[in-house]
Amino acid sequence: MACLQFAFPREALRQIAMEKQYYVPGNSVPIDVDVYHRRSPEKSRIFVTIPRFDVGRPVTLGTVDDQGEIHGYPDYSWHDNQGYNCDGLTSVFRTAIDTCNRLWVVDSGKIGDMQVCPPQVLAFDLQADRLLYRHKVNASNYIATSLFITPVVDVRSDCRDTFVYVADVSGFGLLVVDVHRDRSWRVTHRHFFPYPSHGTFTIDGESFDLMDGVLGMALSPHLPNGECFLYFHALASTSENVVRTSILRNDSFLRDSNADPNSINVFPEKRPNQSAAEAMNKDGILFFGLMEPPSIWCWNSATEFGPKNFHQIAMNRETLQFASGLKIIKNVKGEEELWVLTSSFQRVMTGSLNSNRVNFRIHAEKISNILEDSLCLAPPKDRAHGHHANSILKDVPRQHWKYGAVAYL
Repeated sequence: MACLQFAFPREALRQIAMEKQYYVPGNSVPIDVDVYHRRSPEKSRIFVTIPRFDVGRPVTLGTVDDQGEIHGYPDYSWHDNQGYNCDGLTSVFRTAIDTCNRLWVVDSGKIGDMQVCPPQVLAFDLQADRLLYRHKVNASNYIATSLFITPVVDVRSDCRDTFVYVADVSGFGLLVVDVHRDRSWRVTHRHFFPYPSHGTFTIDGESFDLMDGVLGMALSPHLPNGECFLYFHALASTSENVVRTSILRNDSFLRDSNADPNSINVFPEKRPNQSAAEAMNKDGILFFGLMEPPSIWCWNSATEFGPKNFHQIAMNRETLQFASGLKIIKNVKGEEELWVLTSSFQRVMTGSLNSNRVNFRIHAEKISNILEDSLCLAPPKDRAHGHHANSILKDVPRQHWKYGAVAYL
C-alpha cells in the first residue's frame, strides 16, 4: 500500500482526529505484522502496529479488513487518547501471539521522544477480545532513553507460568516480565548495545544513520529439560547473540541488573550486513532479513552460525526492503507460515516517502513451501537445534559485574 487507510467508528471522529492532528494522512508507518487464524466461518485476522514516532497516527495497533482499512484493536477508544489516557495504548511497535491464544502487546508509552505514559505490557484474549493482563513497568526498570519495542513470549509449564522478554532498543537492555507473579526486572549486558561501525544503513540507494541496540529476538523450541535459548541482535550490528532463558528468569536481577559477562555470548561469525526482525520455527530454523540485498534468509541452529550455513529463500530489491516484522504463524491445519512486513523505511528516515509508490507490503507463505529442497533442512544427523548455542555458552558461577563505559567500546 502507498499510505495507510483507517476505519473510524463514525465519520465525525475522523474529522475530530484530523482537526486535532491525531490523524495526518500519510504520516503512519507500519512496523510489525501478526496473524491469528480462526476456524471457518470466522475469518483470520491480520494485526499491524503503527508506532507514534510523531503526531498523526490515529491508531497504534489494529486489524486489517478486506478493503485494507485498519481498525483500532481492541476498539478505537483504546487509541483516541494520544497520551492523555495511560490506560489506553500510546505507542506499540511489535506484538506476539502465544499458544494460549493471547495477543501480547508492548506499549512503549512514548510519542516521539516524550515519555507521556509509563511503558506497559498487556495481554488480550483473542477469542473474546478482552484485556487479560496489564503490567505497568516500574520506573526503576527503564531509563530516560528506553524504548521497549520487541516482545518474545516464553510459555513454560502452563499458560499461567509465562515470561515475556522485551527488547529496550535505545536503553540497551532487556526487560523480563514474570507474568504469574506480576513483577519485572531489567537485564543489562554489553551485547545489547549497537556497534557504531554498523550504524549507517543504505537501502535502494538511500542512506541514513540509526544507532539502535537490541531489536531482533527469537525464542528457540524448548529442550527436553525445559530450557530454551533466546537469540538476539542489535539493529546496528552484524552479530548474533544467545543466552539461556534460565539466566534471564533469575530474579536476582531485581537487586542488580548487570548480567554476568560470560552468561551471554556472541557467535564468532557475522552476517554480511544488518538485519531487523527474526523468528525461529518449531525445528529450530531461524528466519531473518538482510538489508543488502533486500532478502530473507534461513539458518538451522544445529549448525554453526555463519555465512556458509545461511541460505537465501527470497530476494527482491523492491519488495523486500527492510523486513521490520517477521513472524512464524501456525494455521488451523497445524502448518507453519512465515509472515513478513517490509517497508521503504529508508524513505521514512530521509523524509523522501512518496505516496505514489507502494511503500508497505505484507508477505506470507507456508514454511514447507519456502524450505522445499533448502539446505536449512539438512543439519548434521547427530545434532539437535541449539547445538551451536550450547557450544559457545559457558556454565559459570553466578556473579554480579559492574560495567564501566570502556567495557562497551
